[in-house]
Amino acid sequence: MDTEELLELREKAHDRLQRQVGVTMAVFAAFLAVVTLMGHRLHTEEVVFQTRLADQWAYYQAKNTRAQVYAADAALAGLQGAPGAALASTFTKRAQDERLQADDIRTHNQELDGETQRAARRANRFDGAEVFIEVAIVLCSIALLTAIRGFWLVSFVPALIGIGLAMTAVLG
Repeated sequence: MDTEELLELREKAHDRLQRQVGVTMAVFAAFLAVVTLMGHRLHTEEVVFQTRLADQWAYYQAKNTRAQVYAADAALAGLQGAPGAALASTFTKRAQDERLQADDIRTHNQELDGETQRAARRANRFDGAEVFIEVAIVLCSIALLTAIRGFWLVSFVPALIGIGLAMTAVLG
């Protein structure tokens, strides 16, 4: 083989590596777009849950306060003797109803808080997956710039970690 043929083979090998790395980067970039979108959506869902939770806790406080006001009104009505007894009974019943409703709201809020925390954990996993996929893309870029196949091969490690994190976010 003469020198020109060797240079030609080297060039073809380099071109092949560039194509492989380029296709790998494109696949990683597409996966990065999906992971980023899912992370953003889950962070938005988390904020919606947090807002709804804050509203529900305010509603709980209102019900609890109303129950206490009715209980105080019942005590005052009871001080009026026989004429206030019927009114005291009505206020006591309303106070109990408000307390029961407040307890139901508290139970619902605890469930909603769990959903909020779950959305936050899933969003954080997508964020982690995003970082690993970005590292994989950087390693591919280094492989293109240096024409060293090792960087391209190593890029699959963070990519697989990112895929694993994303899958746990999807399933969890």
